[in-house]
Amino acid sequence: MEEKINEECFLLLGEAPTEEAAARIAEVFSACPYVYFMGAFGEMVVGIYFLSGEHRWWLAAVAENPQATLGLSRAALYVTKRPAFPAGMAPRISDRGDRSPCGAHCPECPRYRDPCRGCPASRHSPG
Repeated sequence: MEEKINEECFLLLGEAPTEEAAARIAEVFSACPYVYFMGAFGEMVVGIYFLSGEHRWWLAAVAENPQATLGLSRAALYVTKRPAFPAGMAPRISDRGDRSPCGAHCPECPRYRDPCRGCPASRHSPG
C-alpha cells in the first residue's frame, strides 16, 4: 500500500499562559502524526504540521479557539500549499493504540466522525 504524503504545510504560533504550560503543550502534541516540528520558546509554542484537507478543520479550530483546543491564550495559523523543504510528509504512525499519541480518545470527542475521522495513529481511524 502506498503511503499518503501530506503536502499542505501549516505554521502554528501560539502563546501559552506560562512557560511551563507552553512546554507541556509542546510535549503533549509532539507525538502527533502530523507534526514535523513542535517546540516551546518561553511562553511561545511553535508547531509545523503537514496534513490533508480532511484534518485541516482541526488546526482552524485551534486558531479560532486556542484555549479550548490546546490551552493557548492566543494563536495564529499560516498555511502554504508550496513548501520549499520538505515538500511533504507522510503521517508518523508507529502504533495504532486505543488512544491518540496526544492522549485523546476519539470516541469521547463530540467531533468524532463529523467532521473528524479520527487520529490515524489510533485504532479509531479507518486508515
